[in-house]
Amino acid sequence: MKRIIFFIACALFFSETQAQTKAISFDVNGLKVILKPTEKETVSISMFFKGGVMNYDAAHAGIENLALAAAATCGTKNYSVVDYQELADEYGIDIAGSSKTDYGTISMDCISKYWDQGWKLFSDAVINPAFDRAEFKTTKERMISAIYHSQSDPETRVEQMTMENMFKDSRYSINPLGRSKTVGALTAEQVSAYYHNELLNKNKMFLVVAGKITKEELEKKIQGSFKGLKEKPYTAPVYKREMLTGEKLVFEQRDIATNYMSCIMNAPTMNSADYHAFVLTINALSGGMNYEIRTKLGLSYAPGATIKVQQIPYTAMYVSTTQPKKAYQAMIAVYNGIKEGKYSERYIEALKKDHRDGYYRHQESASSIVEDLGEAEVLGSYTIIENMVANFNKVTLQDMKDAFTKYMKGAIWVYLGDEQVGKAAFQQ
Repeated sequence: MKRIIFFIACALFFSETQAQTKAISFDVNGLKVILKPTEKETVSISMFFKGGVMNYDAAHAGIENLALAAAATCGTKNYSVVDYQELADEYGIDIAGSSKTDYGTISMDCISKYWDQGWKLFSDAVINPAFDRAEFKTTKERMISAIYHSQSDPETRVEQMTMENMFKDSRYSINPLGRSKTVGALTAEQVSAYYHNELLNKNKMFLVVAGKITKEELEKKIQGSFKGLKEKPYTAPVYKREMLTGEKLVFEQRDIATNYMSCIMNAPTMNSADYHAFVLTINALSGGMNYEIRTKLGLSYAPGATIKVQQIPYTAMYVSTTQPKKAYQAMIAVYNGIKEGKYSERYIEALKKDHRDGYYRHQESASSIVEDLGEAEVLGSYTIIENMVANFNKVTLQDMKDAFTKYMKGAIWVYLGDEQVGKAAFQQ
C-alpha cells in the first residue's frame, strides 16, 4: 500500500511540476509578454519584432537585419561601445540581433546569477540603441561578409532560389540578409531612423522570457525599463497563400562538383489542423529517402525532406548528388511509396516517439524555448508549442494520408549545378 501511495504522490508531483512549467502570457503597459518559468541556471530573453520582410521593399533589403544587429552591438545611450562590450564579457552576457523572413529579434542569454546585469544591457539595447558610427561600420562589414557567404553556399542558394520563384514579385521573396550593394550603401543614420520609426513600436513587439523568474519580478523590470516605449498604429501584413499547381523546373548553372536538387511542394501553416499529421508524413518521406538514396543506393550523403515553417510554408524534398538522374528517379519512387501509404502503424508510433524525444531535448535549452515560443506566437499562438506533443500523439494513419493528398498537388523543381546534366535528369 505504501508503495502505491508513493507512486501516486510521484505522479501528482510530476503533474504539478508540468503544470507549473507551462508558459503564461500577460500584458505590461500594453506590451505582450510570454514567460516560461524554468529551473535552469540560465536565462534567455528575446524581444520579437513582427513583420520581417513585409516591413520594407526590395530596395531596402537587409536594413532590418542590420538595424537589429547594430542595436545589439553598437552601444547605447547609457553605455559606450567599450563599456557595453566589457560588461557583456565580464558577466558572460550574450546579446545579438537579427531578422528573418517573418520577424526580427534582439536576444540576451546569461546565467541566472547575472540576470540583473543582463537585463540592464538588454533593455537599454532595445530602448536606447546608439548606433555608434565606428562600431556600425564593423557590424555592417560583418553583415556583408555573411551575404557573400550565403551566396557561395549551395544549400543556402537553393533556399533563396525557392523563395524567389515561389513568391516572385512579392515582398515575401526578399532575402532578409539583403544584397551586398544595398547593405553597403546604408548609413548609421538611415538604419537608426528605420529602427526608431519602423520597429520600436509597442504594437509591433512582444517579449519572450525563459528562466528561474517570477511573473512579479519580470513585471517590475519591464515597467521600469520600457515605460517610455512608443505605441503607434500597426496593421499586420496580409499573406496571400496560394496552393502550388502544375510542375515547374528552375535551373541555375554553377560549376560545382556536386549538384543540388530540391522539389518544392505545398505545406499547411503551423496553426492548421492538418499540420501535425502532415509533419509526420513528411518525416516518413524523409526517412524513406535517407534509406533508399543514401543507405541502399549510395547516391547522396544527406537526402531528406522537411517543412519550411513560416507564414507561407512549403515542403522541400532535397538531395545533393553527382548522379542527378538516378537520384531523381529514386526520389520519385520514395514519394510514390508514401503517397500510396506504404508505412505501418508501428512505424508511425516510432515517428511520434522521435518527436516527443526531440521536443524534450529541445526544451533543455532556455534559448530554444524562447525561440520556439516566439516563432509560434508570430505564426499563430505560443500555445501551439505548448500543445505540440499532445497533438502529435492524436494523429492517425488516415489523418496522414488525408493530409498528404490534400497538399501534394504541385511542385517546383530547383536545380543548382551542371545545367546540361540537370536537364537530362528530368527527361523521361
